[in-house]
Amino acid sequence: MREYVKSHEEYEISPLTISTNHNAWPAKILKKLLGGRKVGEETFCIHKSNGLEFFADFHAWNGGSDYLLEKIKADKKLVKIVSLNSRKIADKIIAAIRDARYRNFKILSNKQIVKFLTTTYKMGNDLCAYGYIPVLSDHYFQKFTNLLKKIVKEKNESSTIKMSNQEIVFVLSSHNELVPSKLARLKLLSIIKKWHKTIQDVPKTKQLKKYFDDWYWVDFGQLGPGQKFSEVFDNAKKLAKNKKDIIKELQEIKFSPKILNLQQKKIMKQLNLSAQEKYLFAVASEFMYLKGLRMEVLFGMCAAWSKVLDEVSLRLKIDKKFLYYASVAEICNALSGKNNLDKNVLAERTKFCVWVAKSEIDQAIYAGQAAKDFLKTIKFKQDKPAEKVLVIHGTVASVGYAKGTVKIVNKISEIDKVQEGDVLVSVATHPGLLPAMKKAVAFVTDAGGITSHAAIVAREMKKPCIIGTKIATKILKDGDIIELDTKRGNIKLI
Repeated sequence: MREYVKSHEEYEISPLTISTNHNAWPAKILKKLLGGRKVGEETFCIHKSNGLEFFADFHAWNGGSDYLLEKIKADKKLVKIVSLNSRKIADKIIAAIRDARYRNFKILSNKQIVKFLTTTYKMGNDLCAYGYIPVLSDHYFQKFTNLLKKIVKEKNESSTIKMSNQEIVFVLSSHNELVPSKLARLKLLSIIKKWHKTIQDVPKTKQLKKYFDDWYWVDFGQLGPGQKFSEVFDNAKKLAKNKKDIIKELQEIKFSPKILNLQQKKIMKQLNLSAQEKYLFAVASEFMYLKGLRMEVLFGMCAAWSKVLDEVSLRLKIDKKFLYYASVAEICNALSGKNNLDKNVLAERTKFCVWVAKSEIDQAIYAGQAAKDFLKTIKFKQDKPAEKVLVIHGTVASVGYAKGTVKIVNKISEIDKVQEGDVLVSVATHPGLLPAMKKAVAFVTDAGGITSHAAIVAREMKKPCIIGTKIATKILKDGDIIELDTKRGNIKLI
C-alpha cells in the first residue's frame, strides 16, 4: 500500500491552473526520463480556500530521487535533453501568450477556443514533465542540495576562502541567465532611458504600450490580477525622473551575470573542484534557471487562460470563479456540446475537493463527503510534531544578514501585515505575495529547495532567504523577533 507524504503546500491557486503541473507527474515523458519508474502515480491535491496540499507516494519519490541523482551524475545527456526541450517548449508558450494578448476571443468559435485551451494545456503539461527532473532531484528530500553541501564541506576544509559552506553553495548554484521577468525589466528600463522627464507624447506612449502587450503576463501568478497598463504607465513616469537610478539598474542587470560567472570560476579554482564536481554545480545552476523559467511561463499561460475564461464564462453562463474548479477536459467538452458543466457540482468543489492525477489529461475528482471518504482510504506518513526550539535550521537560498519582526504570510489577504523591515515567513511563497516581499527585509519558508519561488525572488531582490526549514511557520508566530544567519542557515529567536 502506498504511503503518502505532504510534499508541498501553496496558496492563491486553483485546480484548473495547477492541473498542467499536477497531471505532469504521471506523464509518459517523465516516466521515460526516469527509465520507466512511476514516481507520480496517483498523486493527489487537496483543494480548499484557494490553497492546496500536494501529496505523493513517499517511497516512490524517495526511490525516484535516488535513481535520478545517480542518473544525473552518470548521464550528461539527460540534463541536455531536459534543458533543450524545456527551452523550446517555453518559447512556444510565450509566443502563444503574446498571441492571446492580441486575440479577440469573442469572435472565435467554440472549436477554436477548445483548440487554444488544449494546445496550451499540452505545452504546459510537457514543460512540467521535463521540469520535474529539476524538481525531483531536490524537492522534499533536498538530495541534490545535500550532495552539493557535502562536496563543498570536503573541499573547503583545506581552502582559504573567507565564505561559509552555505554561502559557497549559494554562489556556485546561482544561474547567470535572465528569466522572463528580468528580460521584461531590462526592456522597460532601456525604453525609459531614452526619454526625458515626461512621457506624455504619443510616440513614447506607443513604445510603452508595445512593451506592455509583450510582457503583460510576467508576475501574473495563477489567479492574477496582473498589472494594468495605467499602473505600468505611472511607474514609468516615476522611473523617468531619475536617469541615474535607471542607468545603475541597467548596468547591474547587464553585468551581474558576467560578475557571477567570474566569481564562480574563482571559487571553483580555489576549491580545486574536479571536472565532475564542476559539472554538478553547472547542473544545479541550469536547474535553477529552468525552474524560474517554467514558473514564470506557466504564470503567463494562466494570464492567457484568464482572458479565455472571461469569454467561456459568458458562453456557458457559469461564473468565472467556478470555472477554475473545472478541468480543461470538462470545459472543452462543455464547449463542444458533449457534456454540460453542472454549476452546483463546481460550487461544491470550491468548498473542498480532492483531485487525483491519473494521466497527462485525466484525473479523478472528489468533492464534499466523497472527498472525505477518499482520504479515509489513504495511508499517510506521520511527521514528527514540531518542538519548540531557539534555533531553526534551513538551506541558504540568498545570502546576507537580517533581523526583524516575524509576519506569517501565506495568502494575499495577509500581505498588509508586512511592514518595511519585517521578516516574511511562509509555508511557500508565490507571486501573490510579491508586494509583501518587496517590503520585507528577508524571507523564511517551510518548504522548497534552491530552485523554489522564494529562492528565485530572494536572489533577484538580493535579500537574505532561508528555505526548507520544515517547521518555521509552526514554531514562529507574528511578532517574534528573529535573526537570520545565512553563513550557517540558522534562524535564531531573539
